[in-house]
Amino acid sequence: MRRLLPKVIYKDQFEQVFFTFREIAKLLWKINPRFTLFLFVLSGLWGLLTFPTFYLEKLILDRLVANIGNPDLESVVYPISFLVLIRVTLEVTRNIMSSFLGFLREHASKNFHIEIELMLADKLSRLDVATIEDPDFQDRFNKIEREAGRRAWGMMMPLTDIPNYVIGFISTIGILWFLHPLIALGVILISLPTIVIDRKFIKKWYDFELETAPLHRIRGHVSHYLIRSRNYLELRILKLREYLVSKMRLVHYDIVGRELVLSRQKEYAGILTQIPALLFYAVANVYLVLRVVSAKITIGSYELFLRALLAASQNFAGLTSSLLAIYENYVFVRDLIWFLNLESKIKETGGKKLGKIARGIEIKDVWFKYKPDGKWILKGINANFPVGEKIAIVGENGAGKSTLIKVLGRFYDVSRGEVAIDGINVKDINYPAYHDKFAVLFQDFDDYSFTARESIGYGDINRVHRIAEIRAAAAKTGMDEYIESLPLKYETPLSPHFFKGVQLSGGQWQRVGIARVLFRKKAEILILDEPTSNVDPEAEEKIFNELLKISKEKTIIFVSQRFSTVRRADRILVVDQGKIIEQGGHAELMKKKGKYARLFTLQAQGYK
Repeated sequence: MRRLLPKVIYKDQFEQVFFTFREIAKLLWKINPRFTLFLFVLSGLWGLLTFPTFYLEKLILDRLVANIGNPDLESVVYPISFLVLIRVTLEVTRNIMSSFLGFLREHASKNFHIEIELMLADKLSRLDVATIEDPDFQDRFNKIEREAGRRAWGMMMPLTDIPNYVIGFISTIGILWFLHPLIALGVILISLPTIVIDRKFIKKWYDFELETAPLHRIRGHVSHYLIRSRNYLELRILKLREYLVSKMRLVHYDIVGRELVLSRQKEYAGILTQIPALLFYAVANVYLVLRVVSAKITIGSYELFLRALLAASQNFAGLTSSLLAIYENYVFVRDLIWFLNLESKIKETGGKKLGKIARGIEIKDVWFKYKPDGKWILKGINANFPVGEKIAIVGENGAGKSTLIKVLGRFYDVSRGEVAIDGINVKDINYPAYHDKFAVLFQDFDDYSFTARESIGYGDINRVHRIAEIRAAAAKTGMDEYIESLPLKYETPLSPHFFKGVQLSGGQWQRVGIARVLFRKKAEILILDEPTSNVDPEAEEKIFNELLKISKEKTIIFVSQRFSTVRRADRILVVDQGKIIEQGGHAELMKKKGKYARLFTLQAQGYK
């Protein structure tokens, strides 16, 4: 996806890693600075205890060997017991610190993951619709959504281990250097093949995730259809469950099969890298035995050097593993940083603030297509929507009605032409301020399954607790009486999945949606896309009577296929193949005997 590249491209890979790491570290510090600092300090202290622990073991062992057969037990037991007590105290301290580190990490992990999730949601809500609906963006975002929290955390947590590994490695490699510099150097050299192999497979794993992103998206959609309650009836009547289960299984095992091939390759490579390490440890061990036999070192020193050899190897392996983990997770997290730095094509800041709309909206020679190489959806549209007028938009499916609504709401910028409000191009108007003027009920509006109060009150989040005004909006759509009869009234969840929740019908949800629009009192332009398609005729009449009452001060634009509703509009726009081919009042359009008259007559005949 060439056109959705990160805002900043770094030539130097180290600079990219550092930039990504810095952004994630800032996030962790922001979530809980004290926890973050304490993690680093505690990890460093844990590493500092490595050398004293090993040295005490040497002293204990040397004392025991030196006093074999000594009849004066008192002179032997007390000094050794004192050393053992210190050794046990250090070990207990290390265990307590280790447990506490685990607790801190688990606690910080929960907060970190929720902050990442909220950050993704917030950023997504600020991007323009054209970017979000791009299939390539969806593939990449799907991968980010799956991996972001785990990978970002995986990039930070190895860092908290580094103080422990560095201090532990320095203290143990110093002991080995005293024994023989080549042994100290060997510990480092035998780790190099593993580092090379691991780094190679990091790139392979990233490519694997990129290649399987579309499959993950398909699996996610199938899973959604299988477990969503609103699909149960349709799945049964169409007998789709077995088919979808089979489809999900095929996609899943396709992903797992590819993953297994890559895992097997890595395991085989890993086994090969272990051979030099095993040979090195065997030679080093033989060397230590010869030193003991030739009385060059004591049994205690043998134990000290052997423990130091193993600990140095483990610490260096841990250090390189942590650095590789940071790099591995960086490869995935850079997608997250790319996403967080992605700029919307429609800027939210700047632009003119709007006062009360005086004249209305005008569309001037508007052309629009969703993709640069796609077909034109709107072709040279010219229309005006004055304040206080009720305008209906009609046309066959695919004519461009919903696209026209999206352009009016500036969810997309036009490809050519201009949308203006009171003569000001909407591109010159502050984006949030522009949306404040609108209340929109989309054809596929969201049914927020929280309380009835919230679901209606979300129309104006700043007034979500004003129950009297929420009830007034619900009353205009005929929902107040029903909601008041519920167990918890307006605090009743609108989903049976919650305690004392209820299941609404499609028509009831549509009325809740319209109530949400009516509750948005400051909006001066109401856009309703098929607002009463699921509502019974009596409720439809009530709703439109209420809309008529507020139409003097607001512009009402609605898309509908129900001509009993459409004929009540002041003006009707007939859209066909992306163009407005007719406009006027109901009577005027019927006299023309054009497209509108034909569609109206066809629907009217169905009622005879």
